[in-house]
Amino acid sequence: MIIAAKCAPEKRYLSAIRKAGIRAVELYLPEKALNNPDKIIRICKGYAFRYAVHSPRNGLNIFRLSYLCEAINAEIAVFHNNYWEDEWQEIASGLKNIKVCIENIASADEPVKFMRRFGMGMCLDLEHLQMQCGGVYEEEFIRIAKQASHVHLTGYSHGSSNWHTHIHHDPQHGAFMLKMLKKAGYTGLVVSEAEARYQTYNDFLKLNKFFKDANNENK
Repeated sequence: MIIAAKCAPEKRYLSAIRKAGIRAVELYLPEKALNNPDKIIRICKGYAFRYAVHSPRNGLNIFRLSYLCEAINAEIAVFHNNYWEDEWQEIASGLKNIKVCIENIASADEPVKFMRRFGMGMCLDLEHLQMQCGGVYEEEFIRIAKQASHVHLTGYSHGSSNWHTHIHHDPQHGAFMLKMLKKAGYTGLVVSEAEARYQTYNDFLKLNKFFKDANNENK
């Protein structure tokens, strides 16, 4: 597994992530971001990250999204299930060179129809999954995680106030969830999905150290 941070495509965040020693990033793309993909490309090419992108929730422009993804060698494009059937056809045909992953916003089964129909992947958001299940059910979570191509993880545990905090904000729970992903055989990016107020150099540094320590304990 490889730890990744999530942020807007801005130098202040990307520089903090690089300084903290993290080597992968999921870019959050608001709708207006694709008005000027060349600006994002210029910024991102200043950093030697492995990239994923979180696609805009509205304002679909597959040409510009594909152009951006190819230019920064993005490996994953995450989508929410909020497009019409004809738009999904356009997404599937327009993003052939990148793994499109559908996030489990409403249920763990939500991505499955896209996996079956278009050969897309699952973005397993473990914060959402805990809410959908009312807690953690390790055996079932491992079964679902075996299907994942991409993972979002936070410091949240069911009923806590750690919504959209970094994984290390609840060290015990974070270590448990990482161990569970290892049991599932997951080897991809684990994106720490935290609010902008936690996207600081100090938090990224703590996140990277925590992930390395947890990985060493799980060997």
